[in-house]
Amino acid sequence: MIYQKKTPLALGVLVAACAATPALAKDDQPWSLTVKAGVEYDSNVTVEQTDVTTNVGDSLLNLGVEAGYKLIDNKNGDKLSIAYDFSQSLHQDLTDFDIQSHSGTISGATEVAGATLGMSYSFYHLLLGGDRFLDMQVLNPSVSGFIAPNVYARGAYSYFDKNFKVANDRDAENHQGAADLYYFFNNSRSYFTVGGRYETENAVGPEFDYDGFALNANVQFPLMLTGDKGKINLGYAYRKRDYDNVTPSLGEKRHENRSTFKAMAETPLIKALSLRVEYQYTDRNSNYLPSNYTENLVNGTLSYRF
Repeated sequence: MIYQKKTPLALGVLVAACAATPALAKDDQPWSLTVKAGVEYDSNVTVEQTDVTTNVGDSLLNLGVEAGYKLIDNKNGDKLSIAYDFSQSLHQDLTDFDIQSHSGTISGATEVAGATLGMSYSFYHLLLGGDRFLDMQVLNPSVSGFIAPNVYARGAYSYFDKNFKVANDRDAENHQGAADLYYFFNNSRSYFTVGGRYETENAVGPEFDYDGFALNANVQFPLMLTGDKGKINLGYAYRKRDYDNVTPSLGEKRHENRSTFKAMAETPLIKALSLRVEYQYTDRNSNYLPSNYTENLVNGTLSYRF
């Protein structure tokens, strides 16, 4: 799963539902099950969605299960699958920031004139510190395909319906349009990708309405020490948001930009066991103080796929 983790809340997983990497190999097994366990250090524990910043670091344990089943997967390109993901973070000290996430997804795709038309629906249920925090629905139609040798393109629209349990004025509808280009090289063992999206969010509280855009670039290549079975990914993402109305506590309109740098390495160990190590640095600049901070994340995760 591709994601950008910005807080212990880890709602970057939602972006993954909108930015799937094209598959290069087919797994004949109709079901999949992966269990994960990892450790992490976060230099600045935050909840971005509610503008909570601690300026305190903490260590945590991450646990997760991913399960999926292919209902349809035929040679004509018709696909239909269901998936369920569970994750739980357990902080050493800041236990009020423990996040538990449940998500269910149904997704389908079909081939039309050389292009892949896709549609997915996801539901997310999140708890923060053991209490209900957020329910969210995501609808994501997309079109993708190779537009030139080694060049793969994907366009998508995403609709988010956010229902906060502790801050109803942040309940919102979010609309996004996104486009991504992938260039494959090194006999398709490596790729470079660039992408962008535009989004608009309309919340119950007018001070939370905003328009924004994001840009990203990533490169992935084999980890040669493991005989091409491992991989390294380096990436940069930029996001800008301009809020539509005055924030009362600020006395002016809020605006911000965020830069994120990441480096990840993943390698198989024995049989179906793999190790993933990641470092991420975030520099968030805003005229609203709780949204103005820097953050360093480093984590290591063991995954076993059955």
